Amino acid sequence: MVVTVTAALALGVAVAAPAQAAHAGDDRPAPGSRQKGLARELDQALERASADVGDPGVQAVLMKDGRVVWSSNRGTANLESRTPVTDRTLFYYASFGKQVIAAFALHQVEAGVLDLDTPISTYLGEEVAGSHAVTVRMLLTHTSGYPNVYADPAVAPLLPFASPGAEDRYDPDRPWSFAMLNAGIREPVEPGAREEYSNTGYLVLGRVLSRTAGGDEALERAIRRFLGRAGDVKPMTEDQITLQRSERALRRFAHGYLQRDDGSLTDVFTAYGATGIPTDMYGMPFTDGLFAGTARGAAQFLDALFVRDRLLSPGTVDAMITPSPQSAAAGGSYGMGTDRAVVGDRIWQGHRGGYPGFTAQGATDLERGVTLVVVTNRYALPRSPADVIWERLAETYARVAR
Repeated sequence: MVVTVTAALALGVAVAAPAQAAHAGDDRPAPGSRQKGLARELDQALERASADVGDPGVQAVLMKDGRVVWSSNRGTANLESRTPVTDRTLFYYASFGKQVIAAFALHQVEAGVLDLDTPISTYLGEEVAGSHAVTVRMLLTHTSGYPNVYADPAVAPLLPFASPGAEDRYDPDRPWSFAMLNAGIREPVEPGAREEYSNTGYLVLGRVLSRTAGGDEALERAIRRFLGRAGDVKPMTEDQITLQRSERALRRFAHGYLQRDDGSLTDVFTAYGATGIPTDMYGMPFTDGLFAGTARGAAQFLDALFVRDRLLSPGTVDAMITPSPQSAAAGGSYGMGTDRAVVGDRIWQGHRGGYPGFTAQGATDLERGVTLVVVTNRYALPRSPADVIWERLAETYARVAR
C-alpha cells in the first residue's frame, strides 16, 4: 500500500473536472499581453503537473503584497457527487499548519506570555514527560527529542493506517483529547541534541499554548484574533482559515483521497463511516496540523507574515526563518516552524503538509515578496502531489516573470 502509518504521519511533508476560471497578473505593473502570457504559462504548467499526479482537486494561488495576481482551481472536490473545486472549497493543510501555530507561539513570546528557553514545566508542571528538560524553542525547532507518539501502542491503534488492523478499529467520529495523546508521549531522547521532525513536539506546544491561554476554547479565540490581523481591508475569517470541524465547514470541504499502490482511491471521509469531518484530521488537540482552509487563506497568511509585517515584528520573523544550529549542522534549513525550498535561483520560505487524503505546499519568495500556495485533496507517495505541482508553478513563474 502506498502509505504506512509512520510515512503518512511523518510526511511534513479520479478524472479531473474542467479548470475553473483563472485570474492572472504579474508581480509588477505590466502590459496586458505580458499579464496574459504569465497566466497562460501558469495555467498550462498547472494542467500538466496535475495530470502527472493523477488529476486531484487543486487550488493554486500566486500573491504579491496582499493581492492575488493569479489563481486557478482544477478538478473535483467530491468524486461521488462530481462537485468541482471552487475558490471556496476547504482543504486540510496538514503540517503546513505548523507554520501558523509557530507564528502564533512567537506572537505569545513577543507578548511576554512565553519564554523560548524556559523549561515547559513552567507551564505544564509534571503533566508531560520530559517537561523539565524541554523548552519552547526545542518544540518549535524539532529538537525536543520526543519519540513519535503516533507510533506508540497507546495511540497508534486509534488512528487509520497506524498499524496492522488499525483500520478495523478506527472510529472517525471519536472525540479526542490531549490526555489520549499524552498517554503515548514518552521521555524525550537527548533534548536539544539534534533536529528530528516531531509531530509530538508540536502537540506538546499546543498544550503549552492552551494552558497559557486559559484552555482550548480561549486558545482558539486567541488564534482567530491573531489570524484576523492577516486580512488586508477586512480581517481574515473562518471562511479562509479555520480550526473548527463544523457543519458549515463540512458543506464546503473537499473529500480527501488516498491513492493506493494499484492506483485506486480511498475516500477518507466515507470509507470508514464518518458522519462529519473525521475528528483526527484537524482542530484541537491536533496542533501538529491544526488548520484547514483555502489556498488563498494560506497565501494571505504567508503574505501577512513575511511580506506585510502584519503578524510579527521583523526581528521575530528573522529569528523564525533562521535555521536552528542543529538543523544547520545537518545541512538543513529548518527554523521555528518554517523551512526553505530552493527552485532555480530563488529561495522560498514556507512549509509543506501531508496527511492521508490531502497535501499542501506554500512558501514566499522573500526577496521579491511573492507567495505561492498549492493545496490538493490527494495523498500519494513517494512524492506529494502538492509538492510536484508547486515546484512546476514556481519554476514557471521564475522563468516567465523575470
